[in-house]
Amino acid sequence: MSNLKQSIFWVTLYLAVIFVLAQFDYSDSPIIDFAKYFYFLILAAVPATILFPYVSRTGPAVPMILWGAVYLVLLQILDRTDSAPFSTFPIILLEFLLLQLGIWLAYQLAYGMSQAESVMDLMTLSAFPSRTMDINAASKQIKIEITRSRRYHRPMGLIVVQASADENIINTELVSAIKNDMSHRFSFARIGQVIDENIRQTDMVFRERFNRFVILCPETDFQNSQMLAERIAGVIRNKTSVQVSWTVAAFPDDALSFEDLLDVANSKLTHFVMDGKDRDRKIESVDNETDDG
Repeated sequence: MSNLKQSIFWVTLYLAVIFVLAQFDYSDSPIIDFAKYFYFLILAAVPATILFPYVSRTGPAVPMILWGAVYLVLLQILDRTDSAPFSTFPIILLEFLLLQLGIWLAYQLAYGMSQAESVMDLMTLSAFPSRTMDINAASKQIKIEITRSRRYHRPMGLIVVQASADENIINTELVSAIKNDMSHRFSFARIGQVIDENIRQTDMVFRERFNRFVILCPETDFQNSQMLAERIAGVIRNKTSVQVSWTVAAFPDDALSFEDLLDVANSKLTHFVMDGKDRDRKIESVDNETDDG
C-alpha cells in the first residue's frame, strides 16, 4: 500500500509540474519553450496508461514505446513554429524524456492499483472459497474441453449468469467508494461459491466482467443446461436475495468454438435484459395511468 501511495504522490507531483510549466510557457516570460501538442500528449498519455486495464500486465516498455512513437509522429507532421518558435533539439529531447517519465510513473501507479485489486480479490475469494477461475486465466482448460467435445462429437452447454445491478450488490451513493467496492467484491465471490456448490465436479465456472459468471458443462445438452441454469438462479435468489439473469448456448447447435458460444450467450443475455427493462417500463406506465385514473 505504501508503494501505491508513493505512486499517487509522484504522478500528482509530475502533473502539477507540467501544469506549472504550461502556465509559464504561455506567459510573457516562458521558462521553457515547449510545443502545445506536448502538453496535450501528456494529458492523453498519463490517464490512458493509468486507466487502461491491461497496461499493468504488459510492462512499462509497451506504453513507453507506443506514446514515444506517437510523439515522434507528431514531431514530424506538426509545425512547432507557432507554439514553440525558439525550441531547439535539447528542448525537443527534454519533451521526449518528460513524456517517457510521465508514462513510467503512470505505469507504476497502474501496477500498484492492479496489485491492490488482486489483494482484495484474494480476500474475498478466501472468505467464500470455490472452484471459480478467472476466464482469461483458464483458456487452456477451456480449449481442452472444447477439443474433447468436438473430437468425440459430445454435447456441451454454456451458461452465462449475470447478477442484477439493481440489487444490493452496490450500496447507495452515501456509502464510501471503498466500502462500495468491497461490498461488490464480497457479493460477487459469494455468488461464485453458490454456483460452485450447485454444479457437478466435471463442470467449470469462470469469473467474467460485469458481474458475470460463465459455466461450462461437458456432456450436457441445451435442455439440461437450461434446467441447471434455472436451478442455479433459484438457489442464488434464495441464499443471497440477488436477482440474476441467465442464458444458455450449446455446442454444437449454436456454435463450434468457445468464443462463438460465449458471443451467442452474451447476445441472448443482452436481449433478455433489454426486454426485461422494456417490460418494467410498460408495467410502470400502466401503474401510473391507473393512479391518474
